[in-house]
Amino acid sequence: MCGITGAYRLFSSDPVPEGLVDAMCKRIVHRGPDDQGMFVSGPVGLGMRRLSIIDLVTGSQPIFNEDRTICTVFNGEIYNFQSLRSDLIKRGHKFSTQGDTEVIVHLYEEYGVDFAKKLNGMFAIAVWDAPKKKLTIVRDRLGQKPLYYASTKDGLYFGSELKCLMVCDAVPREMDPESVHHFFTLGYIPHPWSIYKGVRQLPPAGRLVADGNSQKIDIDRYWQLEGEIDFSRSREDASEELFQLIEDSVKLRMISDVPLGAFLSGGLDSSIIVAQMARHSSGPVKTFHIDFSESEYSEKQYARAVAEKFGTDHHELVVNPSAVDVLDDLVDAFDEPFGDSSAVPTWYVSEMTRKHVTVALAGDGGDESFGGYERYLRILNRPSWPGLVRSIIGRFGKAVHHCLPRSAPGRRYFRSLGLDHHQHFIVGTDEFETREILSREFVESTHRFSTYDAIGRDLKMVDHGDCLRPYTSFDLEYYLPDDINVKVDRMSMAHSLELRAPFLDYRIVEFAFRLPASWKIDNRVTKVILKDLFGRQLPAKVMKQRKWGFALPMEHWLRKELRPALEEALNDPCMREAGIFSTEDLKALAQEHWAGTRDRTEVLWRYLFFRRWWHKNINSQ
Repeated sequence: MCGITGAYRLFSSDPVPEGLVDAMCKRIVHRGPDDQGMFVSGPVGLGMRRLSIIDLVTGSQPIFNEDRTICTVFNGEIYNFQSLRSDLIKRGHKFSTQGDTEVIVHLYEEYGVDFAKKLNGMFAIAVWDAPKKKLTIVRDRLGQKPLYYASTKDGLYFGSELKCLMVCDAVPREMDPESVHHFFTLGYIPHPWSIYKGVRQLPPAGRLVADGNSQKIDIDRYWQLEGEIDFSRSREDASEELFQLIEDSVKLRMISDVPLGAFLSGGLDSSIIVAQMARHSSGPVKTFHIDFSESEYSEKQYARAVAEKFGTDHHELVVNPSAVDVLDDLVDAFDEPFGDSSAVPTWYVSEMTRKHVTVALAGDGGDESFGGYERYLRILNRPSWPGLVRSIIGRFGKAVHHCLPRSAPGRRYFRSLGLDHHQHFIVGTDEFETREILSREFVESTHRFSTYDAIGRDLKMVDHGDCLRPYTSFDLEYYLPDDINVKVDRMSMAHSLELRAPFLDYRIVEFAFRLPASWKIDNRVTKVILKDLFGRQLPAKVMKQRKWGFALPMEHWLRKELRPALEEALNDPCMREAGIFSTEDLKALAQEHWAGTRDRTEVLWRYLFFRRWWHKNINSQ
């Protein structure tokens, strides 16, 4: 696991300074504390920081082909590198290392910019083709590894984290108002946006090719999740194939030359992963669990039951309210506003895990592919009205919404009446409420920008042919890569821990995408096929339906331990002068939350995080 950076001045005759690449690398030492490598030649510079996982002796980067005309730097893991290596050797390629990185340059020699289609892994890769003056950067299919880029007047700059690009004078640091709107609506910033106008995220399965000969930058996608529902196969055959896919995915992700363990929340997905690891491990699997002192959020008993059944070397950590002291560390790790408060326990479980192992497996991805979220149940059971009826009801609900005071019961419900199922699922009433907490001037500066119009409508137009697909498709396209994967990547890499997710093997995601919805959700039971497949292997209490995930008592913390910090943020004169928010509306929300009349956790935590980020990155300029 590493971090990569680079620059290509394809619009300028100026060479890339070696000091610039070195400075970019030094901003991400946490991603790779073991080694630094650079290749700087004329208009191109590539850099990387390495966390040694595989091929500890000869795996340093950059890596070249035989005649050193092709060069690559790479962040991630290629799980099928051994089979790819064998095939490439048969085709006449000669290898000088034992690791996974070298297959990239030889695949590029064979397949050109389509090389990523052969890879099974999580990755962000840069390949420099010197004879063709072509730089190609790609990202893995499901966006597990991040990659930001900026196209400027002199060329292209890229890096694993935003902080890499902030050392480049050519990259502007102007805040993007559209991204602010996204953040307060969704709780995260979706691709291709970043918090800065001049910087973008390469989408999952994104491929960017910068051609020095034509002086063009082209961006496309080399993979798309698609396929019809397969009704021809029996459920028994499908279950057998799924078991084999999961087993193989776990085995591939257990390949490591350093100590390895697993996150164990006590939920179904992480329990399945631990069960499979135990089958293929020569010794006890090291498992790690985070818990809270507030019992209503505890899943300790479930994690302990799994640990006992499979004889794991189990470790636990209880997070107390003082754990929110890491807020400034989170702001530094994410580089941009991030509103998922489960980042707090993810930070702590990563910190604890890294004390024992360098690599850990986790259960992320199972919910999106197999219908595990409770919100899927809610949206599928929401009443559906004909368009004309919904329009009439919607106008009525909107009028009632405007008449009611903010604290009135049912205000959000009335505003939601006119939303169709798809819009309700993606943004709900959050988009309306975002416009209420932002100042009128700020909203007008975005030309009344809409998150739903920007990322939701195109997905709605796709004929999914399945009642569940519109919602899992959105989560796989945006929520998973831009919230879950961002959280997991930043929190684990902040502690130099590599985290691997077997359920995010693209073969499993493609397989699940073609399963009928009734095999995922049936009679208000979620993840049916997984529960049927693994029910006899896991403790009975783990099979009980619940969906807490990494939920934490933030609602209570904001009323008690975090209240002084929130009060300070709400009375910040610098924020008032910035003109971004309607301060009085935010204070009204806080009063409701403190009084216990309404739970305003999400928007208040987002504001608290945003304010800290703004002071660190914008107000300090």
